[in-house]
Amino acid sequence: MSKFVEIEIQKLLNDHQDLDIVCDHLIQHLEKSPEHFTSDNIAATALFLHQAEKPLKLIQFVVRHIENESFPTPWPYFLEALGKAQLNIDEKTKQALLEGLQESSALANASRSKALDSLLPELIQARQDRKYHIHKDYLNNKKTLLDQLVTLRTQQLYEQEKLLLQRLQKLYPGDFEILREAGAHKQRYALEVLQKRSPKSRQLKEEDFIEADPELDKALAGLLASLREHAEQSPEMAFDFAIAAFMLESYEAALDILNFSEQTSSVLWFRLEVLLRCRRFVQVLNELSKVELQYANDPETFFSTAYLRAQALWGLGQKHTALEVLESLLSSRPHYRAASALHSIWSGQ
Repeated sequence: MSKFVEIEIQKLLNDHQDLDIVCDHLIQHLEKSPEHFTSDNIAATALFLHQAEKPLKLIQFVVRHIENESFPTPWPYFLEALGKAQLNIDEKTKQALLEGLQESSALANASRSKALDSLLPELIQARQDRKYHIHKDYLNNKKTLLDQLVTLRTQQLYEQEKLLLQRLQKLYPGDFEILREAGAHKQRYALEVLQKRSPKSRQLKEEDFIEADPELDKALAGLLASLREHAEQSPEMAFDFAIAAFMLESYEAALDILNFSEQTSSVLWFRLEVLLRCRRFVQVLNELSKVELQYANDPETFFSTAYLRAQALWGLGQKHTALEVLESLLSSRPHYRAASALHSIWSGQ
C-alpha cells in the first residue's frame, strides 16, 4: 500500500470510529489533492474500500472519474465491488464495461477478479491467457538464469555461480532442477578443496578438515529427529521434510524420511538424487533399470537416467564409461545444460 494512503488511513482511524466516515474522508482527501491523485494511491484506496466491504462507496468513487481518460481505473476492485453490490447490470452497461476494458487494454488486469465471469465471459479467456504468459515468462526467466549458471560454471567463477544459485533458489523454491544444480555445485567445490589441500589423498572427506562443533551437531541431530517424527505422523509432508534434510546435507536422514512419503514420480527422482549423495552408486544403477521400465513411455526418461547413470559410474571409478554415457546423452540432447557442464568438468580431470 502507498505510504500516503497508509498514513491517511492511520490518522482517520485514530480520529473516527465510524468506518463510513473514514472511507468518505479518505476519498475526499485524495480527490482534493491533485499531486496525490496517482495510480498507486487510487489503487491503494480501492483496496482499502474493498477490504472495508464498502462496495457502493468504491463504485461511486470510480464512476465519478471513469469518464476521465487519464483516470487509472482499479478494475479488479471495481469489478469485485459491482459483484458484491449485486446491482442489476443491463446490456448497455455490460457493453460499456467491456469496451472500457478493451480500450484501456485492461482485460488481463481485470481478470484477477472473478466476480463478473458470468456476465463477461471474456474475463475467463483473459485469465487463462494471463496465466499462460506468466508461466511462459517464469520458464523463460528460469532458462535464461540457468544458461548464465552454465557460463559461470565453465568459466570457473565460483562466487558468482554461488550467488546466482542462491537467487535461483529464492525465485524457484523447491524446484528439483535448481536443487540438483545446487547439490552439484557443493559437491564440486568440496572436491576442489580436497584436491588443493591433499593432492595425494583424494579419498578424504571435507569433514576431515573441519573441527566438529558438539553443540551444532547436537542441534542438527535434534532437528533431523524432529523432521523424521513429523514425517511419520504426517506422510503427506514427508517429501518436504526430506528436502529440508537434503538442504542440510544430511543425505542419509533424507533417505530415511523419504520412506514415509507416497511413492510419486517426484519422490522417485528425488530419491535417486539422494542415493547419489549417499554414495550408494550400485543401488542407483540397480534402481535406474527399474525406473526405465516403469517410465518407458516417457521420452524424457532416457535423458534423466543417463545423467544419473553417468554420475553413479563416475562415483564407482568407471570414469571412461561415465564420460561415454554423457557423450551419448549430449549427442542426442546437445543443449542439456547440466550434462554439458558436468562433461566439461570431468574432461578436465
